[in-house]
Amino acid sequence: MLATTIPLTTCAALILAEIVRLVDMNLIFLPGLGADSRLFKFQTAAFPGSVAVDWIDPLPGETLKNYAVRFADSLGPFTPPPIVCGLSLGGMIAPYVAKRLGASKCLLLCTVRNPKEFPRRYYPAWLLGRFCPPLSWIVQFLLRLFARFLLLFQAFWRHRIDPEVVRQFAQTPTTRLVRLTRMMLDWAYLSKGLIAPELETLQVHGTRDPLLPIRSTTPDIRIERGGHLLVLTHPAEINAILRDLLQKSEPHSP
Repeated sequence: MLATTIPLTTCAALILAEIVRLVDMNLIFLPGLGADSRLFKFQTAAFPGSVAVDWIDPLPGETLKNYAVRFADSLGPFTPPPIVCGLSLGGMIAPYVAKRLGASKCLLLCTVRNPKEFPRRYYPAWLLGRFCPPLSWIVQFLLRLFARFLLLFQAFWRHRIDPEVVRQFAQTPTTRLVRLTRMMLDWAYLSKGLIAPELETLQVHGTRDPLLPIRSTTPDIRIERGGHLLVLTHPAEINAILRDLLQKSEPHSP
């Protein structure tokens, strides 16, 4: 069997063309509650054309849909329209953002497709926060304080949880946490129906997600033994799914 020799210049051109192709295909990553753009460190490193964004501060009383539209407007126009990828809360907001940006595809990670799939286990917390607002602030403040305490002793647990995730939560302003949480729970327990049924969505979920259990939703792809932070614990699998999604989104030559 004879090996084919490819000139070095040709190899460089092929590599450059692949990079340009990936750059042209916009990917936008939306983090979860209490997280920021650092959550997608493995994805932004693998896809040069991708951008992971940080949340803007919600307005008092703002709904999830209105927040998503205002957030999308803050990102600016994209050409071509991007593929919007959201994790957890980001996945609930992603269809609204995608629709506003003119995108036709969404990748939903560790989230639910619509309010009907949101677990009922958080309903008591929503009632308490709705009828006793100060309690929400106290709980979120204590959670952030606990996260800061954990960071002091990360040597004992860093083999199980990425310290960066705890650091992101500890650094998130309490006001933002409280308003995003209220927004999410209002969407879950006050909204009805699908949010953007005309969008093509691909949902990926871990079989051992402790926050949004897989039994409450119907994902297209199941990641065995995966938890709630698949982008960190299973980056190879998530990146492979992203590559496949990008390839299928490429315009076909006639």
